[in-house]
Amino acid sequence: MNLQLPVRRLAGAARTTHILPTTQQQRRTIWTPWGKSKPSAEQGAGAAISPLDKAIMDKQKEAKAVRRLRDTQQGQSIFDDETTADPSSKGRELSETSAAGSGSAAGIPEASTLREHMLRATDPDPRWRIRYQKRKVMQSLRSGREPTREELIRQRERQVVSQSTPLPTSTKKLVMLSRQIVGKTVDEAITQMKFSKKKAAREVRYELERARDLAVVERGMGLGAHNGEVLDKPRKIRTKEGRIIEVADPTSMYVDESWVGKGPYRGVRIQYHARSRMSAMWKPTTRLSVVLKEEKTRIRQHDERVEKQAKAKPWVHLPNRPVTAQRPYYTW
Repeated sequence: MNLQLPVRRLAGAARTTHILPTTQQQRRTIWTPWGKSKPSAEQGAGAAISPLDKAIMDKQKEAKAVRRLRDTQQGQSIFDDETTADPSSKGRELSETSAAGSGSAAGIPEASTLREHMLRATDPDPRWRIRYQKRKVMQSLRSGREPTREELIRQRERQVVSQSTPLPTSTKKLVMLSRQIVGKTVDEAITQMKFSKKKAAREVRYELERARDLAVVERGMGLGAHNGEVLDKPRKIRTKEGRIIEVADPTSMYVDESWVGKGPYRGVRIQYHARSRMSAMWKPTTRLSVVLKEEKTRIRQHDERVEKQAKAKPWVHLPNRPVTAQRPYYTW
């Protein structure tokens, strides 16, 4: 019986397929000789590797290949300095060994933070967004009215609003930290939370860093030094709290507003009292919300206050008008 099979297909099936190219590395140190190591007398030339060691080695190779592929495809990210650490070779080997023992978790790449990869979530339908923006522009032109003061401010000044996840603390404890960061720059507020003794300060610091990263990535805030928008001479302004500050970069961010709110309860326990009485003790959660704005907003507010004070008429203590109601009774 003759088997008719194409030679090319048979030769292609016999080849060994590799997803990624393999690299050869030579380790040459003062402790190891050059070249390949010779097998010892105990192992022998034909010593076989145990199935367990072979499985562990295969998992380690797979984890290295996945990490190399991820680094090649994703590239660099602006969050690499804070979200990714620089582990040593020993730490990597330990993590790879633990990942190899966990099963298929080692073959799952981590989530990417690149803008091109995040567009699926931040801008899922760009064509609809463009049509919506065009429609709104045509509506504003068709109405024939001038943009209001609030609309002009929103067009010229940028801001970002961020809300944290429910934190395991009460509003009474978190509101003190929320009041402490209002009016300060983002860097100063992060420094205050870094050296604070409060337990919730770590969560507030994390939320400030997350809001800062969102403002830079999504709104382009805080890029004045890169775009050349720094003032030639620092300007002194008075904030709405009454403090005098110097502003050198109009795009630097500060915490304009901060407030707390109650979240869902995370549990309940029974508290027993005397005379066979009891009560429920609910474990609260609290959300922290912050509003970050640029120094352009405080500069505009300072100019408006100065202009309003300059336009105000002088206060007359005794106006020049006839004196009335000088009798102890009505005259009508």
